[in-house]
Amino acid sequence: MLFARSTLISVVVVFLLSAMAGYFLFQNRSAIGLGDAVEVDWRLLGEMDYVTGKMPAELQSLDGKEVKIPGFMVPLEDNQKAVTEFLLVPSPQACIHVPPPPPNQMVLINMDASANAKVEFGPIWVVGKLSLKSKRHMYGESSFQMNGFKIEPYR
Repeated sequence: MLFARSTLISVVVVFLLSAMAGYFLFQNRSAIGLGDAVEVDWRLLGEMDYVTGKMPAELQSLDGKEVKIPGFMVPLEDNQKAVTEFLLVPSPQACIHVPPPPPNQMVLINMDASANAKVEFGPIWVVGKLSLKSKRHMYGESSFQMNGFKIEPYR
């Protein structure tokens, strides 16, 4: 009986230590390494104060890095088959009509010509080099720009 109790206590202690280690190692992680690209979520992008330009260090560290961002395409061109420039937004309801989404919820994407990008109507991933520079365009202002290399279906 004593042996079973000490074994049970040991298993519980190991489990709790493992859970605590996992919590401390991965807490507040919104950027997860994916090979060369870092997955970035909209919560992290939304932490940029687009009025003052202040942002957390985690976001600043992504400037000029290859990232992967999920979202929905808002084409800025009339060509219905190919796309070279578009806005990436976090939800399908975010459109460029009045009022547009806030600048920290839009990424202006300029696709590399060799990417041969097609217009997508569902959720996508865009892989490219992120720039934390605001850009005013005819549809509003984006807090972020990206040179896109690849578009993938969201899975």
